[in-house]
Formats: sequence, C-alpha cells, structure tokens
Amino acid sequence: PSSLRPFACCCLCMAAGTLRSSISPLAAAAAALATLGTSRHKAAAHAQQQRSIREDELRRHNRPQDAWISLHGKVYDITHFVAKHPPCPQLAWAERVAGRRFEDFLGRDAFGPAHKGCGPDQNCCSSDIRAGLERILQPFHIGTLEPEPPSRAAQSWPDVDPASVELRVESAGGRALQTLSVADLRAAFPRAEREVTHKCTKSGNTKTQRWAGVRIRDLLPPRAADPNAGWEPLVTFVGMDGFGYSLFRSRAEEDDVILAYEQGGSPLDTEAGGPLRLVKDGQHAKWVERILVEQCRE
Repeated sequence: PSSLRPFACCCLCMAAGTLRSSISPLAAAAAALATLGTSRHKAAAHAQQQRSIREDELRRHNRPQDAWISLHGKVYDITHFVAKHPPCPQLAWAERVAGRRFEDFLGRDAFGPAHKGCGPDQNCCSSDIRAGLERILQPFHIGTLEPEPPSRAAQSWPDVDPASVELRVESAGGRALQTLSVADLRAAFPRAEREVTHKCTKSGNTKTQRWAGVRIRDLLPPRAADPNAGWEPLVTFVGMDGFGYSLFRSRAEEDDVILAYEQGGSPLDTEAGGPLRLVKDGQHAKWVERILVEQCRE
C-alpha cells in the first residue's frame, strides 16, 4: 500500500549502511523490521517493570495459578516459578507466601536455621541473602510496590505524639481485627516488665535497661484451626518506616516478648524506637504500628 512506502524506504535506507550490497532489499527491510520489533518488545517490558503496584492489588494475587510476591519494593509474578522451586513444605510459596511481602518471612526468628538449605535464608542462596534472592527472582520482575500512605502518626515523625499512634492488629490478608491506642494498651492489658541487656553490633558495648509494656500474646487473636496448613504461623511487626520483623507465633507467645511503651520508667520516644517497640532478647522492630498474624480467627 502507498501508506507503507515511506516506512519501507526508511527501513531500506537504514539497512543499506550496515548490510552488504549482496543482501537483497527485501532481506534488508525484514532485518530492520525485526530490529524495530525487538526494540519495541524491550521498551514494553521495561515499561511493565516500572509499573507501580498497590499492596491491596498484590494481596489479591495469592493463588497457585496467580501468585505474586514483593521483595524490598519490587514485585514479582512467581506463578511459573513455583513449580520449579525446590520443595519446602513450611515455606509453601503459593499457599502461604503469594500475595505477601517476602521479607516478612526472613530472619533468624522466622525462616533461619530451622530451614537450613531449603528456606529463603543465607544457607539457601549466599552470604548476601538480598542479592541472592533478587538474582533468582529477577526474570519474574513486573513492577514496583507503591509505598502505602503514611499514617497520621508517621507523618509527624520523628516528633510523634503517642496520642496519635494507632496500633492495628491484622490478619495476614490485611483485614483489621482491632485498633488500639497507646492509652488502650496501658488501660486494657496487664502491664509486663523485664530487663534486657543489649549488645551493640557496631561498638560491642552492652547496656541493660528496664522495659515495660504489654505481652504480645495478650494482643494476638485466637488461632484458627487449619489442619491442612502444615506450618508454624508467623507474627510480623511492621514499623512506621515499613520495616517488618517476624517471629514464629510460638516464640511471640512466650513471657519475655513484649510490646514496650516505656523505657526506664519513662514513655518511649522515637529515638528509642517509640512510642511502641518490640522487645525480647534484645530490642527489635522500632516504631511498631501494625501486627500481622497468620492463621488467626477473623
């Protein structure tokens, strides 16, 4: 058609400078068109990887036939990866991890030494777990996780007013089970106190401090009976900075694990990880405002 003549001539001109004269004009045009098609495909793939994906959309892709996960702000479609991953019943990629933030499953109190060689830990990939996992998942990258809007308390960080903090206890699927203020925690739950000696990983210095707060087990909803799950449920603590720290529920229910609102008899400030901070054998998960609970009764 006459409408294609300018485009065909352009393709032939581009090809003439790079192909030998013995190549026919038709072959040169075909090569130019193939190059154009490849460029468009790469551009489309790049655009898809730049796609911004909300967390509620991520959570909807939680089935073996439609499985997405996120890791450190990137989203991956692992639907075709699941069948090829070495079996690890406790991990259960499609039934458990799909629709979630993968980093919530990491750490020594979640999938660590107990899953040597089969879980997403340093024994499975390399000494650099993040680099190892991102290398494995890179072919399945489809976009970036859109940051959630900061809560009212987080918007004023680091000058956080404890009265503005709302602790949300949620199911793993994101459904809110209860919302509590710091005043609610003080008034409605038994006070728990403990001393913790913390060793700084950088300086090596140790410091013993007294913490007060609420035992985590008093905040957790009842377990849901699920005989087919076959895994130990996790409890994940998420801070205002988006950082998550996970414990197996059996560990979270022990006496020494508390959500602290005081340090040394004074309310926790943000410098010390307040207004709410997870404390156990050391200090963990600062600025906590969400607790995600697997296998809970909703």
